[in-house]
Amino acid sequence: MNLRVGEILKFYERQGKPAEQEEILSALREIQEVLGCIPKAVQEEASLRLGVKPSFLAAFVKKYPEFKEVSEKYEIQVCTGPSCGAGKALEILRAVEAAGKQKEREQGISVKIVKGRCTRQCGKGPNLKINGVLHHHMTPEQAAELIRLL
Repeated sequence: MNLRVGEILKFYERQGKPAEQEEILSALREIQEVLGCIPKAVQEEASLRLGVKPSFLAAFVKKYPEFKEVSEKYEIQVCTGPSCGAGKALEILRAVEAAGKQKEREQGISVKIVKGRCTRQCGKGPNLKINGVLHHHMTPEQAAELIRLL
């Protein structure tokens, strides 16, 4: 967890549990200012530290338009055509899905995964596109690392 976010939660945790609505809003505003969003993992930690149910805190994030759960969005296209499919495209797809879920949960970065679109670069496959940028000769490990580096 971000050090500054930890400090924010520690401050509000000392105010007593369960936190009042104004304290919750203030804490969420400060977290949003630091991270640019309030990811699910941070919401869960905040609910524990503030002494409220995770669903209660999540309702605040959804109710107030100023709060966002994700700060950035990426579209990942994994080619699963015949040539790329023979080159471990499904394993790449699974690795990308797992890394994408972790990225969204921990950092609030949305990763949309699209499969099956041929990139017409069959000789250089397996292929992967991230927001339109093509990556060739991918392995599951390389694909997952690209997602982690977003």
